[in-house]
Amino acid sequence: MTTTSRFRLSMSEEEMIASIKRAIEETVKVRGFTYSSLGSEDERINALLARFLLRRDYHTGFMFWGKPGTGKTIRMKSVYALIESFFETIPVLGYSVKYQIADDLVYPYATIESLQKLYAVDLLILDNLGYERGAGENIRLAQSLIGELLLKRYDAVRPTVISSVFDIDNIGEVYGSRVADIIRESYYVMELTTDFRSEIIKARKSNNFQNYEN
Repeated sequence: MTTTSRFRLSMSEEEMIASIKRAIEETVKVRGFTYSSLGSEDERINALLARFLLRRDYHTGFMFWGKPGTGKTIRMKSVYALIESFFETIPVLGYSVKYQIADDLVYPYATIESLQKLYAVDLLILDNLGYERGAGENIRLAQSLIGELLLKRYDAVRPTVISSVFDIDNIGEVYGSRVADIIRESYYVMELTTDFRSEIIKARKSNNFQNYEN
């Protein structure tokens, strides 16, 4: 691998963990109700995510995977909002951050040029791998291009955050065995199990009941 990453943030791990929690709280806010899914699972995930975002070790990627409704997109969007807020505070760093849904990386939504731009993004957040539904008969080509994107970012040591309903073995079947190998080798891989959908429904019902009482 050639070390070309320039993504760096200067803060303590404790400060980053607190910032991650605040970003999740903001992302899942529903009608003025803030829901936080804290617990041993979340504390461990937040701690490892903080280390990754601060570039404290050799990991080049971070993967969230789990069933639909377990909060993958919530975490992906919260990471994007968090990093964007840092860059608004310190714009002189000149970093580029991109949040991208995998389905938008296939024809007719994307071009070779747009994919090439993603190779060089300082931090790429790629949501919903495996949902390239717009590709139609070109699905295999689309998935090979996404696999190539992940490999090139790994070779350039550019940090990447991905989410999927697939585990690593399934990722390998879809995007190629080498993609699975680099995820095993250099990504933090976190399975999410919290049922965010149920919790948000509960929050809505509770909020509506409180409004009715008032």
